[in-house]
Amino acid sequence: METLAVTSPAGRETWAELCFRLGRLFLLVLTVIIPMEAITAAREIGLVGAALFLGLNLALDPGRRPRATALWLPLGLYALTAVASLFTAVDFHYTLKELRTEVLKGVVMYYTAAHFVHEERHLRQVWAAILVSSGVMAVAALYLFHTYGGSPLEPFVRAGSLHSGYGSYGTYLVEVWPYLLLFGLALGPRRWWWVWLPLVLLNAIGAYLTFSRAVWLAMVTQTGLCVLVVTHHRLRNACMVAVAGLLVLGVLFLSPGSHHGERWHQLLENPEAVGGTAGDLMAVWKFSAQELAKNPWRGIGLGRHSFSKAYPEFRRTHQPLLWHAHNTFVDLALQLGLQGLLAILAVMATLVACLWPRSPPLPGDGPRLWQAATAIMVAGFCIRNLFDDFFVDDTGLFFWLLAGLAMGSRYLDRSTADTTRTPVGTALDKGTEA
Repeated sequence: METLAVTSPAGRETWAELCFRLGRLFLLVLTVIIPMEAITAAREIGLVGAALFLGLNLALDPGRRPRATALWLPLGLYALTAVASLFTAVDFHYTLKELRTEVLKGVVMYYTAAHFVHEERHLRQVWAAILVSSGVMAVAALYLFHTYGGSPLEPFVRAGSLHSGYGSYGTYLVEVWPYLLLFGLALGPRRWWWVWLPLVLLNAIGAYLTFSRAVWLAMVTQTGLCVLVVTHHRLRNACMVAVAGLLVLGVLFLSPGSHHGERWHQLLENPEAVGGTAGDLMAVWKFSAQELAKNPWRGIGLGRHSFSKAYPEFRRTHQPLLWHAHNTFVDLALQLGLQGLLAILAVMATLVACLWPRSPPLPGDGPRLWQAATAIMVAGFCIRNLFDDFFVDDTGLFFWLLAGLAMGSRYLDRSTADTTRTPVGTALDKGTEA
């Protein structure tokens, strides 16, 4: 009797409903805890649980179809170039581990998130999870910054919050910033504005206290894009936004916390004598360009540590922080060859092309606002990663999570597609036919 109950249509619907609810719970918890570096096991459980139960829901619900999304081809090419790098890797076993950790988990995260959204309320739930997570991280950032004796006028102590450091925390802020800004338009009752505005302010302060100029550049650019995306006459407004953004960046870059030991007066005459963080970046980028020019199609193997393994002489003669190229796109070009760089650029371009709204989203239009926020997130993420490589670990997985949710939300606009069918459990809750 139990077997019949499970295999009958009603039994399948019940199990499909249960799996969707459990998968949704795992994914929402994962959204909250993903930037909290100390709880690695919980993140792994969240990812596995969300993927397992949403996959079971897809298998049990006969009305559901897999969502390939428009990203299937560039994402597949990126994964293929990563696999191909095994055959030219400086360390096969290390690259194999990175392939499983970064690429496989990233693909699983992306397609798990893409199958999560079936109603607008599912996006609102993730939005709420982001607000909770960013609020906790912002409060922790300010508290720990003060506890460690940080000063807003000196970059010797930087805000890292509960993440692994100021670099990862700054990247997390770049990822959530457009969602925080555009959530104001997605708000329902106005009584929640008193929560939203302080959250935006706290996260802006946390971003400043990272003293990361790349984070400042990315977030100011994202703020301008958020203004553009919700207004008409975008070309006319673009000039005003650009001027305002340059003024804000000018103020930030003239602040005491923006100086990291550079001698900028040497920039034109002798770039190698600039020193500081910028000088280190110029040195590693120049070396990387020279190595890439020798054999642009032969990668050294996926993984940031492949740089140290392939170029031990450079590592021996330069400061310890220069253990990789400090630029996601340069790193991937070295690791996977130019074909890998082209593949990841195709991934980014496809996301922006699919998600950028052709007209301003209306207030309360959750899916289009989420898609716009994700397109802006991708742009900011790329800018931030021009000066370091955080397309890895938690920040990389969070990128795929946000991208998957946005691409999955596009199916909400296809009312005739089978893939938009509401999970049976949700339909039963409403007493309507899916």
